[in-house]
Amino acid sequence: MEFLEVFRKRAFWGLDFLKGSPVRKHYNEVKFIMENFNSNKANTLRSNHLKNILKHAKETTPYYNKLNLGYDLNDFPIIDKGVVRENYEAFKSELFLNSKNTPVVTSGSTGTPFKLYHNADKRARNTADIIYFAKRGGFELGSRLIFMKVWNSINQKSPFKLWMENIKPYSIFNYTNKDIEKLLDDIKKDKSDKGIVCFASTCDVIVNYLDAIKAEPCNYNIKSIIANSDTLSNHTKDKMEKYFQVPTLSRYSSMECGMLAQQNYSGGYEFDINWASFYVELLDLEEDKPAKPGEMGRVVITDLFNYCMPLIRYNTGDLAFLSPNTREENGPPVLERIEGRKVDLIKDTKDNIITSHIVTVNMWKYSELKQYQFVQKANKEYAFRLNPWDTFPREAELIAEFKGYLGEDVNINIEYVDEIPLLSSGKRKLVVNEM
Repeated sequence: MEFLEVFRKRAFWGLDFLKGSPVRKHYNEVKFIMENFNSNKANTLRSNHLKNILKHAKETTPYYNKLNLGYDLNDFPIIDKGVVRENYEAFKSELFLNSKNTPVVTSGSTGTPFKLYHNADKRARNTADIIYFAKRGGFELGSRLIFMKVWNSINQKSPFKLWMENIKPYSIFNYTNKDIEKLLDDIKKDKSDKGIVCFASTCDVIVNYLDAIKAEPCNYNIKSIIANSDTLSNHTKDKMEKYFQVPTLSRYSSMECGMLAQQNYSGGYEFDINWASFYVELLDLEEDKPAKPGEMGRVVITDLFNYCMPLIRYNTGDLAFLSPNTREENGPPVLERIEGRKVDLIKDTKDNIITSHIVTVNMWKYSELKQYQFVQKANKEYAFRLNPWDTFPREAELIAEFKGYLGEDVNINIEYVDEIPLLSSGKRKLVVNEM
């Protein structure tokens, strides 16, 4: 690491030390639990964190207190954003009403704002989670970070803070060929070791551009690429690794909870779950019972550290597959893949649920497309919204292929657009159910 990078890293930990080392203590525990998952000490730590948050929620939070619950996780009901909104004040712990809590706001995929509060210890834990998983992803604290997202007046950092955190911000709206050329040229000119954090949909656009110009693999001193917010397809992941010669990892996180899971730097498409900071359940799509390994399930999170507004058995709205295998012998369970939101499940003409994986896996071959979005509008009525680089002469082939997946009696329309719009969260949805 260069002098300034070492300085920034030491300055961060030095300031943390002066505050009593809250982040360092959490970082050490996260690292220990994740790397010694089946040890007695790790099991005890996780068990105690779960017992403590359940006891705290039951005894200090009006919503849980009025339900007359036991102290076992299964005694607690499944909740979601709707439940929290309807009982907002009752989810606030009475012990933290006069504390300095941090608001976090997310629009989610519905576009309806959702506001939650984190206590100071939760924020320290979240920072430790991010530092630890970034390091697992190849990024060293203090290194240059190319940060691509929707930068605005709400989340913009001061010039001094950008310098201290060594962040190069790029705002993501509508990327043209010239925008991508400039981005790649800037990355090439920056000779320092660097990491990239961006939306998965940004990776799609970059890969499509590099494919279109028949680019060769390049060495830009990139040590880490982490894609978040939306789904990174296996095809795009493989292409990014080919062009930039570094593992490209998909991260699963949320504003209200934090750092939930991330793919592994050593390879593979599975997601390592953040068992240190969350208790994660995958439940059946219809019943509140565990989904079978290898089957789609609802992602239900218990946040072990938000004592300000406890989220116990919180249904994120996302879907995933729990792998029937572990990454290593006797290792922790991992997610085989993360599917997207339940509200965007699509169905074939016989009313069977179709995984969005059918779309994302099979669209990579249509290299004429800069962007696409697949939409179910009604029973047997679908549309492809296409943003091609130039022209798209393969309409008939595309329709015929998806008739094979959805049913021969399907009606698929092609709609050409100049851009697939961003949600206010900065995400672009590849599969949408508008019924």
